[in-house]
Amino acid sequence: MKKATIRDVAREAGVSMATASNALNNPEIVKPHTREAVLEAARRLSYVPNANGKRLRAKQSKAMGLFVNSMAGEFYGVLADTMNQVCRAHGYELDICIVSDIQSIWARLQDHSMDGAVIYWDAVDQKSAADMMTTDFPLVFLSLNEHGPHASSILFESRKHGEMAAEYLYGLGKRTFMHIFGLPGNYDSEMRCEGFLEALAAHGVDRNSVCMLEGRFERSTAYREMRKYLLEGNPLPDAIFASNDLSTIGCIAALSEMGYRVPEDVSIMGCDDISLCEYITPGLTTIRTHFQEIGTLAAQEVFRLIQGEPGRLICQDGVLVVRRSCAPSGSPS
Repeated sequence: MKKATIRDVAREAGVSMATASNALNNPEIVKPHTREAVLEAARRLSYVPNANGKRLRAKQSKAMGLFVNSMAGEFYGVLADTMNQVCRAHGYELDICIVSDIQSIWARLQDHSMDGAVIYWDAVDQKSAADMMTTDFPLVFLSLNEHGPHASSILFESRKHGEMAAEYLYGLGKRTFMHIFGLPGNYDSEMRCEGFLEALAAHGVDRNSVCMLEGRFERSTAYREMRKYLLEGNPLPDAIFASNDLSTIGCIAALSEMGYRVPEDVSIMGCDDISLCEYITPGLTTIRTHFQEIGTLAAQEVFRLIQGEPGRLICQDGVLVVRRSCAPSGSPS
């Protein structure tokens, strides 16, 4: 199949070659509706600028991109900071792009303002990633199992993390459970939940008996949903596993406000091991995912791809960290 050219894109969009080129390379000087028409035409034709040739002509941009849709929460700050440290060591700048649509990512990938990028956004699904991987632009996806010749994925072993939580809590004698879910469609949310339910089912615990509350990886949402659950007079389970530590902290706040004690009345554990875990009361039992290393790994992987190495899948394991928010059933108060 013949590779599409800028002339083909211009014809498809009904604009001049100069306008098509500006829409892709200098989008700020093109009217928004024209820019969108050109970007859509480029996607339909699978038009891909020759990134290697452009880098040779431009002698590289010396910039790496980080695409996210938010910077709220400890993970994003650690991700950006550790990536920036690696970039600075290589003489690069880190360009943090907070985006609200996939078209914005496409525009930046095509404007040659960066040599490679890390993408951490749930809206970039398998189809979007597959489209992006038709380019020769170095990409690293987080929380998405997609990799190819010019793209790598770095994933937490989230299913195993859910299994670890279930095995630990069941081993403490817990028999009724609640799970605070993260975000629908999010890889880590889905895998942690599935691993948790599967491991409990292997012990004879009916999946449908596990109460599910929304957490959205947020302290405020988990607090609100747990408080609502308790105010409605629902029974407290033996143990709660939240999809991340912020949700766990929100749950503990709601439980405390409603007069329940952790771990005397209910055991609760999270996932990630953020810095607050050992300082709240009681200290939070959690699964250390080594998320502090993801930014370093991601930036290093982008440089590896820039050097022409093939894409690959990298998995990050976890380890159980026991503190005081869980206790064996029947232990004295």
